[in-house]
Amino acid sequence: MESDVFLIKWYGPFGSQEMVKEWEDKHNSIRCSLYLLHGKLKYAKTKEKYYCGMSIRNIYKRLGDKGHHIEEIKDRLNSIYVGSLSNIKRPLRQQILLAEKIITANLTDIVGKSSVLNATNTYFPSEDVFVINEWWKTTCESVWERQPKNAPSNIIPDVLAYHFKGKDDFELFGCKKLKRLW
Repeated sequence: MESDVFLIKWYGPFGSQEMVKEWEDKHNSIRCSLYLLHGKLKYAKTKEKYYCGMSIRNIYKRLGDKGHHIEEIKDRLNSIYVGSLSNIKRPLRQQILLAEKIITANLTDIVGKSSVLNATNTYFPSEDVFVINEWWKTTCESVWERQPKNAPSNIIPDVLAYHFKGKDDFELFGCKKLKRLW
């Protein structure tokens, strides 16, 4: 059985859709097809919400679609991260969906289904998937060393190794934060 391996370079955090648009216009050579949203519902006191999505066009346009989940947290948006499958030159839709699925399923597992706005893709896939997440600053010059506790970059593990053994039989390994050795 063949395994899928993804190196996802996440850029952010952005504080608005307009900031994402400016960044995408400036960095049009970076092909982003994933995004993470983090914020609170309009009248929520403390409950944080997360959303992982994908797009085959630019992220800014996807976030502007009618009925998009960003509308639920737009007034109290904490952050937007955009992600690029950097080890694949032209990722196929199926690969993007698989990367989204493993991130969403893991996020749901960590924060709970009630904290994730995704209605689909909350279950782990039926194939092996390996993901390395890197959290880059919007300048694209360095990675984040520290982020707030509730930020997606602090919740989603830097390394995920998912092994599918059969129906209802799988294992997930993760490394919360990679540490610099040198």
